[in-house]
Order: sequence, then structure tokens, then C-alpha cells
Amino acid sequence: MSLDMKNIAKKIGKLESTLKQKIESGALFNEMKSFAGGQTKLLKQKVKSSKDAKKVASFINQRKKQVEKMAAALPKDVSNWKKYIQAQRKELEKIGNQLLKQAKEGKLNSKSLRSTLKSVSKKTTTTKKRTSKKAAGTRAKAKKK
Repeated sequence: MSLDMKNIAKKIGKLESTLKQKIESGALFNEMKSFAGGQTKLLKQKVKSSKDAKKVASFINQRKKQVEKMAAALPKDVSNWKKYIQAQRKELEKIGNQLLKQAKEGKLNSKSLRSTLKSVSKKTTTTKKRTSKKAAGTRAKAKKK
């Protein structure tokens, strides 16, 4: 089998020129678009007739509704957490100021430090419980809707 290099070069040149013409005129794009459109129609028909695809679609719709409900409840939860953090910040500032005052007065020792920290732990646990109950209540309300 002998290969004629001149004939191969001519064929490649013709293919190159036709491809260039199709690209410049937009014919190649139109051909690809029509091919993709046909494939899309076939795929849609297969998906519509498939039971598994219908199950997946219904599952996605159910989850979408749940996500929308949770998204509606998020701003309330965020505001509750902001209030909680601001309250914690205020309490920590008070404690820091008390400790600085005691340090300046020379009254800071291990006993006073322990008593201050104990009072802090009692205050933070009560505040924490209140906000977590509020957040749980808003989540429960969102689930009911």
C-alpha cells in the first residue's frame, strides 16, 4: 500500500478550507446547535418516561420546600445569636473592668479571681439556656409551617 503524500496534503487542505468557511459563516455552529437540540429532546423524553427520574424530581421538590422553610427561620436565629453574643460581650467587659479595678487596687488574688470566675460561669450558663430555648422554639415553629 503506497501513500501519495500530495493527494493527502490536498485533501487536508480542502478539509481545512471547508472547516474555515463553516466556522466563519456560522454553519458549523448551527449544525452543532441542531445536533444538541435533537439530543436534548431525546434525553428529555427518556427522563419523562423514567420512574427513577420522577422519584428524584419529587424528592428534590420536597427538599426544596424544607430548605425554604429553614431559610425563612434563619434571620430570627441569627438575630438571637447576635443578642446572645452581645450579652456575653457586655458581661465579659464588666468582668474585665472588675479585674482591672481589683488589680489597680492591689486586691487581686487567687480567691477574688475564683469568685469572679464562678459568678461569670453562673451568668453565662443561664443566658446560654435562654437563647438556646428561643432558637429551638423558632426552629420548631418553622417545622410546623
